[in-house]
Amino acid sequence: MNVKPATSRYRYTVLVDYEPDSDLYVAYIPVLGLVTQGDTVEHAYEMAQEIIELTLESAVEDGEELPVERNLTIRQIDVDVPVTV
Repeated sequence: MNVKPATSRYRYTVLVDYEPDSDLYVAYIPVLGLVTQGDTVEHAYEMAQEIIELTLESAVEDGEELPVERNLTIRQIDVDVPVTV
């Protein structure tokens, strides 16, 4: 008889940005301080899921408290920068 271990669900924000110099999509997980990358946006999200799961599994094994994301606010800000001619 297979007994599935009890789990808790956590949700983390993942930000993905395209890096044209490397032709990769970089995924940032701010609350965990993690960064990964993929060849496509979807691949970057898959890699983020994997690194989050591995990080949290390791934290549980080490008896660490899992980080909880609270009230994360994301906003894009426009900034005017002087241009030299």
